[in-house]
This record gives sequence, structure tokens and C-alpha cells, in this order.
Amino acid sequence: MTTTANTGARLDRLPISSFHYRIFWLIAAGMFFDGYDLYVAGPVLGAAVQSKFSTLGQNGWFLSLTFVGMTLGSLLAGFLGDRYGRRFTYQFNLMIFGLASLSLCSLRT
Repeated sequence: MTTTANTGARLDRLPISSFHYRIFWLIAAGMFFDGYDLYVAGPVLGAAVQSKFSTLGQNGWFLSLTFVGMTLGSLLAGFLGDRYGRRFTYQFNLMIFGLASLSLCSLRT
């Protein structure tokens, strides 16, 4: 006998609690840091070309490898999520990504 759980329907029936707000803010923080990292890259790379720190070709490689890194990171996060749990993996990933984004921001100024 197989039992299936419909967690989405269960969450829809529950009243909104601190659990929902915590999940909301974790996802919002992840999206903020992801968007921040991607949207800041454009103006920074433009300034790097203007100051002759890099070339258009180097910037293309940088952006391409950024997305390759995201692809590999998401693949690894999937396997780690299966092993250690998605919640732990997402929080750990968010911590690494946030710290890396903030440290990179301090290097740019």
C-alpha cells in the first residue's frame, strides 16, 4: 500500500504563521542576493572595459562562466539537498552566496 502526501494542499489549509514568514524571508533574501549579483555585474563590467581593466571578450567569458557556475552549483545543491535536506542546503547556500556577494561588494569599492 502506497501513501502519498499532498504537502501543498496541507500548507494551503494552515493559517499563516511564523513558519510561513520565515520561509518567505529566506526565499526573498536568496532572490535579493541573486538579483543583486547579476544586476551589479553589468555596470561593473562596463566600467572595467572603460578603464581598460578588461576587454569585451574577457567580460563575455566572465558572464558565461558565471552562468556555468550557477548551473554546476544548482546541480550540486540538488544532490546535497537529497542527502542533507533541502532546508539545510538552501540555508547553507544562501549563507555562502550572501557572504560572497557582500565580500565582493567590499572589494569593488
